[in-house]
Amino acid sequence: MIQQKEQGKPASKDSNWSDLTQRLVSALVLAAIVLAITWSGPLPFALLVAFGAIILCWEWAKMVRGADFDELLIIHSIAVLVSCGLVVTGHYSVALLVLLIGPAVKFVFSANRQAKNLGISLLGVPYIGLPVIAMIWLRGDPNYGFYAILYLFITVWTVDIFAYISGRSFGGPKFAPRISPKKTWSGFIGGVGAGAIAGALFGAYIGNTSLIVIGLVSLVIGVVSQIGDLFESAFKRHFDIKDASNLIPGHGGLFDRVDGLMFGALVAALIAIYFDMSNPGKALLIWNGAG
Repeated sequence: MIQQKEQGKPASKDSNWSDLTQRLVSALVLAAIVLAITWSGPLPFALLVAFGAIILCWEWAKMVRGADFDELLIIHSIAVLVSCGLVVTGHYSVALLVLLIGPAVKFVFSANRQAKNLGISLLGVPYIGLPVIAMIWLRGDPNYGFYAILYLFITVWTVDIFAYISGRSFGGPKFAPRISPKKTWSGFIGGVGAGAIAGALFGAYIGNTSLIVIGLVSLVIGVVSQIGDLFESAFKRHFDIKDASNLIPGHGGLFDRVDGLMFGALVAALIAIYFDMSNPGKALLIWNGAG
């Protein structure tokens, strides 16, 4: 990506990479923690995701209502956490019902039902809750759960990394200048293409799957993850904020780090639901004609 000009001069190549070290260190530390907990089992992973969901609910409250803590944050967090617990115990339909009821409960307990951003505030329950329970559900597959989440991480993280590298290296036409002025077509194509290749390579590692199909699935997840990134960018632009918070050095808030992953997880879960709901990890990864 190309930074905006200052005082009539284009940004130097050095300035394009000035924040890379900080971003890299933060990303590596977070990745190590997340991968270790993901590997340790479905329950630790569910607890990690639930903890992350609380942070996302807090960031949502700050972005939408400018509130660090209020009654709506409590209701929002409870709705998402209850849905997480229901997925862990296998009550998937009830978990979805909780996410549908959550906005109504938030509306009932809202101190100001005429508030300008109340509708967006209510949207936060399914926006955060659905990707959260999707990831917990995928990880719950006893045979392929870990590999499914690892595949999702590798694909989305590769898209993010190569979109950053490609965009800053090649620049060029803007991808969505009104939403995110720094994003370029070179970043989008480089990121999505690299994500598809990474997904196919992971399929080769897993074995017993069509590399062409899993590569195409990875391409779709990569495109959707970029849409998720743009969605959050549009959201922040609407509220005139740069980052969801300042929790992660070089990245901003947790929302800024997982916006693409949230959308990618939803698509991965939909694919798994369509092909084999009883074995979601296998349905996402194994494409050999047998499901």
